Amino acid sequence: MPQGQLQSAPLNRAEGKRLSRQKLLTATINSIAKRGFADTTLARVAEGAGLSRGIVNFHFRTKDALFVETLKFLSREYRENWLRAFDAAGPTAAEKLEAVVMVDFEPPICNRNRIAAWFAFYGEAKSRPTYMTVCTETDYTNYRAVGELCRTIIEEGGYANLEPEIIVQGLSAMAEGLWLDLLISPKTNDLEKSRKTCSTYLGALFPKHFPIAGRKDA
Repeated sequence: MPQGQLQSAPLNRAEGKRLSRQKLLTATINSIAKRGFADTTLARVAEGAGLSRGIVNFHFRTKDALFVETLKFLSREYRENWLRAFDAAGPTAAEKLEAVVMVDFEPPICNRNRIAAWFAFYGEAKSRPTYMTVCTETDYTNYRAVGELCRTIIEEGGYANLEPEIIVQGLSAMAEGLWLDLLISPKTNDLEKSRKTCSTYLGALFPKHFPIAGRKDA
């Protein structure tokens, strides 16, 4: 057998394991969104992923282990997309702030199943220290970076009586509220409306950096 074929087999097995694991994590997100934690079982996850129960047990010995890895996957996916938006934005603090605010309303981050799963995990976090740790690690890192961007914009624009920490808290609360609206009222709320809401909020805070169309001082 040619040497190239011998070397490719382990890579194929590794890729197969990775794909199976990804299918299981995605099926878990979808099941939590549809059924909640209590009715999401390993058997239902296997069925949703189109895999055998044995494959599920190979990757995750318990449902709790599967849930922890699913939350870590969601957190990692969110962080990677956040960083991608940050790096792709222009060099100014305003451009970067707008990019990381708007990324919350772009795929793959923003779809109803992922939003539902995030809210489910946050609901469980107060009684599950592992969930709380995963959630707060990502939140803290992002909050600190957004706070620094806001601080720079405040200094550049000479905005008086604005506190970066309060602005970050407001941006976070707004994003979570808009996600909730998208989840429970999809017929009256959409991604474009959510992005427009964010733009209006940024324009109200920092009018020199985010002019609002139609405003007299824009």
